[in-house]
Amino acid sequence: MKKIAKYLCMLLCLAMLISLAACGGNSDAKLSKAYDKYLSQLKPGGANGTLTVALSPDFAPMEFYDVAKSGDAAIVGFDVLLANYLAQELDMQLVLKPMSFDACQAAVQTGNVDIAISGFSWTYERSQNYELSDWYVAGENETQQSIICLKENEGKFTSPEDFVGYKIGYQGASLQQVLVEETFGDKDVDISLVYVDLGTAVEALKAKQVDFLAVAHGNGESIIASAGDAIAFTGFDFEVDDIYKNNVCLLQKGNTELLEKVNAALAKALENDYYSGWYDACKVYAGVSTLDELGFDDEGNKITE
Repeated sequence: MKKIAKYLCMLLCLAMLISLAACGGNSDAKLSKAYDKYLSQLKPGGANGTLTVALSPDFAPMEFYDVAKSGDAAIVGFDVLLANYLAQELDMQLVLKPMSFDACQAAVQTGNVDIAISGFSWTYERSQNYELSDWYVAGENETQQSIICLKENEGKFTSPEDFVGYKIGYQGASLQQVLVEETFGDKDVDISLVYVDLGTAVEALKAKQVDFLAVAHGNGESIIASAGDAIAFTGFDFEVDDIYKNNVCLLQKGNTELLEKVNAALAKALENDYYSGWYDACKVYAGVSTLDELGFDDEGNKITE
């Protein structure tokens, strides 16, 4: 009976995750145009075997579900483009392994996947437990870290002292956990609410089980876009050290051969400025911005003139 209840709970969480993080089977097909253009340009090979990539698709615009698609194609976002790019550069067949954020990290440590790409920031703990790739740049997603709330509290909480007496939630094993603990750990703020996935966390916020959620700003924009008028930014942003401001891939400790290849591919992507177009396309896909706002035509082509 316990196993059945646990299974039903997992299905419910997945349903909430999809409804919050996905574009939900968009009726406006233009949302995916720019993303689909970039994805079609990436051609993973297979001569050098398989590249298994763990990712947690509850984190738009980095990785999320589009329920209008099926199979691996249903998992979309910036990190999916990056995974396809790395597989192409390494001439490997790509296999995506969706799982929870903390499970991604465990899968790398146990060797069940080759690499985890899921909006990971550099942290000291990760540097001790994984091989960390060089940084890749996903827009302002990590540069700005914020706190979201119900719409009724929009703009009302701008300093750490404003949160005294309230509950702040966050995703476990994330940069947001580090920032919340550093900022509020010595204050009378309840920071005990740790969530496995962001879909569940957002539902808890809507149900007033938690007062606030700490999120990457880009992810916050996507959550707000999906929630309509229900959720907003508080007006508070964390002070973020430069070392946290970009993303890294996680590889198993000691796998320096793959790390060198990944870093070479990342250097090429940075030199050719692939990241900015990818991120803009994924912001459109997640419903945060329009094609016109970010300089795409109606067919998803980047306007360069």
